[in-house]
Amino acid sequence: MTTEWQSRPEVASAGLVTAFARVCLFCGPRLARLMLGPVCAWFWLARGEERALSRDYLRRVLGREPRWRDTWRHFWNFSSVTLDRLFILGADGRGIDVELSGTAALDEPLDAGQGCFLLGSHLGSFEASRVARHRRPQLPLRYVQDRRQNPAITALFESLNPSLAGEVLDLGGSPNVGLKLSETLRDGALVALLGDRVRGREASVPVQFLGGTAHLPTAPWQLAMVLGVPVVLFFGLRVGAGQYRVVFERFEVPSGVARAERAAALAECAQRYADRLAARATEAPYNWFNFFDYWAER
Repeated sequence: MTTEWQSRPEVASAGLVTAFARVCLFCGPRLARLMLGPVCAWFWLARGEERALSRDYLRRVLGREPRWRDTWRHFWNFSSVTLDRLFILGADGRGIDVELSGTAALDEPLDAGQGCFLLGSHLGSFEASRVARHRRPQLPLRYVQDRRQNPAITALFESLNPSLAGEVLDLGGSPNVGLKLSETLRDGALVALLGDRVRGREASVPVQFLGGTAHLPTAPWQLAMVLGVPVVLFFGLRVGAGQYRVVFERFEVPSGVARAERAAALAECAQRYADRLAARATEAPYNWFNFFDYWAER
């Protein structure tokens, strides 16, 4: 997997993004979705490279040659999830309906007072994981992310909801993020992070994914092994306008692995995770939002 996604410019200026977002919040989710059509059409027409990457992914997941309608649906889902993110983060979920599935996988470690990794991906909406807080309002919830990625959008959401900044463990801005992560988990918090992209020179391992070889980071599994915390996979799949099916899955990570056997254990965890990603992507193929060459050599 290439890491060139990190250097891609944002699709619009900060001022334009902010203006459009505030108009959407003023109009409400129904009118905002009507305004989304021209924005998505511009993006679909102007971003030829992303259309080609969409076709490559859809060819793999659909098992046939994608038509233009398939790439349009793929772009429309991406645009819709981005818009819904605005209402989840900036308007306390107004106009968003979420159905939960597999909540026992999440409740079990939390009932035992354990910290827990909530591992998401760029399949569907990562922000829909915030429904976990509605089930347990007192639960500390922290998000591991790099504020340097999409800075205009990050700044917009934090201006709309200043409490978001305090929930972020910043990968790019803090040399002590590992220590903060460990302390947060020991306090019994949920720590949400993405597990399907490799950042820079981050350690990774090759996996088989949708008929090709991709690379996944090993950090989530290594942290879970070292810290001895449970891992719950999370998929927030868009199923309609403002509608999501949130699925939680317990993911077993071995503990007490000898150093000599750790590399094999990490590779096995990464491959099982890739298999779950592939299964969910096949179930909801237009929810995949990695618009870069996911199968490129590192």
